[in-house]
Amino acid sequence: MNAIVFFDQVEAGLVSIVGGKGSNLITLTVAGFPVPAGFIVTAESYRQFIEGIDWLEQELTTFDYAHPDHLREQCANLRHRLAEIELPEPVRLAVSDALARTGSAKGNEAFAVRSSSTFEDLAQAAFAGQHDTFLNVRGAAALSRRIRDCFVSLWGDRAVLYRHHQGFSQREARMAVVVQRQIECAVAGVGFSIHPVSGRMDCLVIDANYGLGESVVAGECEVDHFELNKQTLQVVQRSIGHKERMVAAVSAGVEERPVPLDLADRPCLDDNQLQAVGELVKRVEAHYGWPQDIEWGYAGGSLYLFQSRPVTTIPPRWTRDESAERFPNPMTPLTWDFIRVAFKGSVAHSFNLMGLPPFQGAWFELFNNYIYGNQSAVELVAAFRPLRARTPQELVAEIPALRRRFAWVLDLPVNWARDLDRYLIGLGRLSAVSLEEAGIHEIWRHIGEALQVATDYFRPNIAISMTQAFLHRLLHGFVAMVTGPERALQVVDGLLAGCETKTAVVNRELHELASHARTVPALCRELLDRDGADFWLQKRLDAFPEFAVRFRRFLEDHGHREMDMDYFHPAWADQPGIVLDAIGLIIRGEPGEDPAETARRHRRHYFTTEHQFLATVPEDLRFFLREMIRLARIYTALDDLEHYQTTRINPIARRAALALGRRLMDRGILDRPEDVFFFRKADLENLVSAIPREQKEFYRKILAEARKSYEESAQQTPPWSLADTPDEQALPGADTVLRGLPGSPGKITGQCFLVLAPEDFSHFPKGAILVARTTNPAWTPLFYNAAGLITESGGPLSHGAVTAREMRLPAVMSIRGAMKLFHNGQLVTVDGNRGLVTVNPS
Repeated sequence: MNAIVFFDQVEAGLVSIVGGKGSNLITLTVAGFPVPAGFIVTAESYRQFIEGIDWLEQELTTFDYAHPDHLREQCANLRHRLAEIELPEPVRLAVSDALARTGSAKGNEAFAVRSSSTFEDLAQAAFAGQHDTFLNVRGAAALSRRIRDCFVSLWGDRAVLYRHHQGFSQREARMAVVVQRQIECAVAGVGFSIHPVSGRMDCLVIDANYGLGESVVAGECEVDHFELNKQTLQVVQRSIGHKERMVAAVSAGVEERPVPLDLADRPCLDDNQLQAVGELVKRVEAHYGWPQDIEWGYAGGSLYLFQSRPVTTIPPRWTRDESAERFPNPMTPLTWDFIRVAFKGSVAHSFNLMGLPPFQGAWFELFNNYIYGNQSAVELVAAFRPLRARTPQELVAEIPALRRRFAWVLDLPVNWARDLDRYLIGLGRLSAVSLEEAGIHEIWRHIGEALQVATDYFRPNIAISMTQAFLHRLLHGFVAMVTGPERALQVVDGLLAGCETKTAVVNRELHELASHARTVPALCRELLDRDGADFWLQKRLDAFPEFAVRFRRFLEDHGHREMDMDYFHPAWADQPGIVLDAIGLIIRGEPGEDPAETARRHRRHYFTTEHQFLATVPEDLRFFLREMIRLARIYTALDDLEHYQTTRINPIARRAALALGRRLMDRGILDRPEDVFFFRKADLENLVSAIPREQKEFYRKILAEARKSYEESAQQTPPWSLADTPDEQALPGADTVLRGLPGSPGKITGQCFLVLAPEDFSHFPKGAILVARTTNPAWTPLFYNAAGLITESGGPLSHGAVTAREMRLPAVMSIRGAMKLFHNGQLVTVDGNRGLVTVNPS
């Protein structure tokens, strides 16, 4: 392995060889960015440096992480011993040869020497400032010393402690060193492609000072601060600092100097320079497809790029934009604490699998019993652009790179299907465990095992959902290139028509049950006239044996299907009356087209659309786009299937939680078993650990407050954004027009009917406009009787929009506060083409 790698050697740009900073510089150089020339002393050179040190391994085992002062002393002693060791001769010779190649054999060129740990600037963590940098270094001998000093800085106490807290192995830590031509900047600084404080994606931020950029990076003096509109690059805010100090290069090294008085209060960048830096920031972000933090500098009228790293910490902006569709209703604390564990693990695993920098922070969080999504995270992922091509010709050139970067897309469905067996076996084992005689501690261990089985299974599932969304966006982009943007959505809908989802299978079986019931007049009358729960509890099902066999088989197959993600609410198998009401809804509607025939019609539409579309595609793109269509269809079905399988844990988790609740009720802590869901996981864990010496009244008080809070939240519509000042939105009057998102084309006028929960299903009037916070697959029978759809959340790819398009119902999504803005019987016009809802005069 080479001791030296130059910035133009793209094949050697692995982080394990050149470190995070070195890898980025190679990527940027090869991409044509204005990066000063240089080379990297590789991690192999570091290995040679420590190869003969027989005491180092033992020293690493003695680190005292619990006592920072002692650790600081240990690290100082370790660095002192390492600093006495010279670079190996092969490494020194390689450095001299590299200097000759860069035209610096005479030793008169100055270089910046920067550490580039193999753990540094990785997706998992940013190590900014943890290792040493040396500026304006001249000559081979001085360079060798500073390279050695960078190696030694791997063992600074801050870096050691940081690695420990990030979970990195000290034994596997390696250091590469970037040696880059020093640019004597007149002005330098940093640039963020998003706002680092507010998290706004439409704003980029530039900080600048005279001299080298170290005065800006260090943050120890006033600098100029600019905020630019990301699209137009116009300055929207500027704050000109009183710049007293700057860092400048001297004959050997750098020094702080006073800024001349006539410059101290003047902007160090004019508007043209600001636009150039802003354009550079945007270009770097576009290249990586991810927000970036760059270091730049001006010298001799030229703009240089010194380094770039992904932004991994983004301030959260909590809104209901993302969460209202997934989690429309209040959620009990215990369920959320368990779901959050799975979500956190899946986000980390999925981002790593997809080659994305991580998201440091929570994706969803519980506030006042409602789940809010981090809109910064949502916009971050939505802005990720895996495709750089803008024309069919550019796409042809980019295909090889796309295949390399996204080879995992082909593997993920296969690996998920393989691991599904392990999950289902685990669920079978958990279901077979009898909890009737189990004690509290045994049940708690059982709950922990269920959480682990679910978490292991769920690990790649966010990657599946994100990939489905990426593929939809990519396919839409490709189609727009070929057909033009005005026809793209129509063509994409045709290309994805007839995907065989699990939801479609379940709905088809529901329709078959309804069709059978129509052939038995007495059964049909009872399902239409009776409440489903009453029909079930009075055991009227036994009067219709053939239907009973089919219905019970349906529950065996799909009884885990949830009406709500909260384990607090029973699944279909535990409330079969809801399913019977759904069958009644289908019977009440017109028989319509047989679902099997609908599926065949959709498949024919897909076949025709694909044939017509590919006929217009250049031949050298045809195979690639056929594969893209195939993958988009696979992931559409897979995204639905993984959710269907995910909910298999719901009845198992609910059964175990209720078993624990019954034991706690026996001890006088709970009044009813389901109260267990109002515990936080940590409180419940402490309670279980304390038994038999638990403080009953203390835990009863916790539960009473939690349940009261939950019940109050259930009666309220949560604010859409936690950043907004809460205020009441005026109810619409005559001729009020509300704007949402187009969900399904068409226009219809009708009376509203609000559906909050499955209990409202049986009361839904035929021909009404369905108004809901959101819908999920279990709500599909409502669509057979609805004339149109309005939801508080979701967009064109949401369940409600897709189902509405399949059933040709006009739909408008994301009318915020819809459950407060409308009332039953109110006359509205739904314009699904434009995303408008008009409230008509009474």
